[in-house]
Parts: sequence; C-alpha cells; structure tokens
Amino acid sequence: MANKTNYFEHESLQDQDAIISYLEALTEGIKKGEILFSDEEETLLLHPQAFGRLRIKASQTKKVQELRLRISWNNKEQEDSEPATLKIKAKKAKKTKKSKA
Repeated sequence: MANKTNYFEHESLQDQDAIISYLEALTEGIKKGEILFSDEEETLLLHPQAFGRLRIKASQTKKVQELRLRISWNNKEQEDSEPATLKIKAKKAKKTKKSKA
C-alpha cells in the first residue's frame, strides 16, 4: 500500500493584521494539537506532536524582505536530542529623518 501525501498550499496578499491573526491561529493550533488549513480548493488537518523541528530563514535585499518558517513533526515523538538556543526579538522600527528641500 502506497503512502498518500496530503498537501495544502496557499499564497495571497494579506495585510499585517491578517498575517498576525494567522500566526496566532497557528500558535493556538500547536498548543491544542490540531491545525486545520482550508481555502476554496483544499483542506488539510495536521496534528502537531510534543517535539517538532523548527527551521527559520530570513533574508533582505534592497527590494524584498523574506521570512520563512518551517515546522515539521514526526508521527513518533523524538525526545533524544537537545533543543538548540534561538532568540527572536521584536524591535521597534528606526525613525528616518526627512530631508528638507
């Protein structure tokens, strides 16, 4: 019997408040052990485990800033490795000086 891979992907332009709301829903889903993803075309239900692998990538160019989060779980809990130290801090944006013309 072949393993069936269920897949969900969504991309759209969202304002800051909507993005924050999605991140909060992900956080709550991880806490509760169930995350439901759905849109007009697809639905996928995940069951986060007690231990997961976290991968973060951030990059910045003159035109684009990008943040990628990847969280994965094995169906069997893995408690044999120590979690690595990660620090993420929210920083206030620097005010730019307006030049007088």
